[in-house]
Amino acid sequence: MTKHIMRAKKCWSIAISGVDGSGKSTIARLLARNIIKNNVEAIKTHVIIWFRWRAFTLYALYLYSKLRRLYFKIYVPQIKSRFIIHVFYIDAIARLLYPYLLFIDLTIFYFLHKLLWWIKGIRIVIFDRFYLDALIDAIYTCRYVDKVFLRLFLVMQMRASKAAVLDVDVDTAVARKRDIISRSEIEFKRKVYMILAKHLNIPIINAQQDFSYVLNNVCKALSLNC
Repeated sequence: MTKHIMRAKKCWSIAISGVDGSGKSTIARLLARNIIKNNVEAIKTHVIIWFRWRAFTLYALYLYSKLRRLYFKIYVPQIKSRFIIHVFYIDAIARLLYPYLLFIDLTIFYFLHKLLWWIKGIRIVIFDRFYLDALIDAIYTCRYVDKVFLRLFLVMQMRASKAAVLDVDVDTAVARKRDIISRSEIEFKRKVYMILAKHLNIPIINAQQDFSYVLNNVCKALSLNC
């Protein structure tokens, strides 16, 4: 990270986004390691990686989904595991509520942790998935886009973090991540990532190369000293 940022008291956030199998978790870990290694100031700085988010208000919607049977179970043989796939888009109430409740949950989780980061003196947070990813999940799950929730997610994404989108083709994503259930889901989400990243001027990184090159390109795109 640039030296003036490293010396700042403010907590800086970096979001790594992209489809499943694009290498987000790998790059997030490499990024954290290299920020500490290459910055003297980072020795005094905690670097953490924040994965996913937790349900709060969404539990009520999941209960509603269970009562209305708005889901199906699928078995993935390559990892010998079952997944529950919600189909909120077939129900008007679920389709309307899911994006807003997801936004509320993510925001609650973010600000609770931000308070803890401030108390602990954490200066750098790297997100493996963030508001942009949650927005695209909501669009895919609901088959619906509302201008209000679109604006909410995008404003929080841009205000809360610097971001980069990792891009890979579907074959690469499927080869890297064994628990991908649907190629069509990856294809759909990849298109939406490209549209939103270009609209928001978020750098798009070709993540089909060796991860060392991907990391270098992420650092250059975000002006990080890593």
